[in-house]
Amino acid sequence: MFRYATSLSARHGVLWVARWGPSWRVVPHDFDGRELSPGFVVPPENGTRAAIASIAVDEDRRVWVVDTEAQRVRAFTAFGRELAGLPRGHGDRVGSIAEAVAVDASGVEASAQLVIASSGARRHALHLARGESLAAVSLRPRDVAEGFAGLGRVAFGVRGLVYACEPSSGLVLAWREGEFHFAFRAPEGRAPIAVRALDDGRMVVASAGDDGGAVHLVDAAGRLLRTLARGGEGEGLVTDPEDLAVEFVAGSERRTRVVVADAAGARLQVFNLEGDCYGAFGADADASERSAGSS
Repeated sequence: MFRYATSLSARHGVLWVARWGPSWRVVPHDFDGRELSPGFVVPPENGTRAAIASIAVDEDRRVWVVDTEAQRVRAFTAFGRELAGLPRGHGDRVGSIAEAVAVDASGVEASAQLVIASSGARRHALHLARGESLAAVSLRPRDVAEGFAGLGRVAFGVRGLVYACEPSSGLVLAWREGEFHFAFRAPEGRAPIAVRALDDGRMVVASAGDDGGAVHLVDAAGRLLRTLARGGEGEGLVTDPEDLAVEFVAGSERRTRVVVADAAGARLQVFNLEGDCYGAFGADADASERSAGSS
């Protein structure tokens, strides 16, 4: 199971950042890195300090938080008031969201839905929670007999598509309208860590590797179009990417923004779809404290 120090979500032109230091805080930013408000601290549940694996912000601006210490998906307003989330699951069965590690959100009110991935090798590791009741249904794995081999981050795409990263197999898996659709290998045989779909069907994939990782732009079938960032420690390079967020501008590769969280959550870098880096923000003196607190 991958442990992260930072998670990202983008909605309505706002970049939401969840990070450790010294407690888990969720803060809205613009895409130039400026904080829009102080955000909120995710409070402990039942006396246990929160540990965030993933966040997603829906069309109603609810913030969905995968809290691995509470072992459930919690919901908050944009101002930090806790709402009813999803119940804690048990076992490997339909509708039981146990040991969640990733979430994404789509739609509004009656059409709202979440996609949630659970850790470990299991048959029911990926669920769709739909509608106002958010009743959960299981998405079948590519190989029903084998099940899933440990999922990472998830994302909604266009035309009813859902994506899930499976780092151990090197695959990004895709479902359409609840049915398994196809799978593609991450570029260069890497382990996919995060995927974000663009409104035109293309995707941005962040992946791990011995060289520090990479960020690629791929087409709707998963074929490599362009490398946005290679592995390395300098600005414009990535070191162990953890998550992605995208602000898509139709018809403009240069104006579209891709935010990459890397370097154990200490850095957020902003790229466009041509691979230009506009700089980094978030690196600060308490990076080592965040890293220690998430271990």
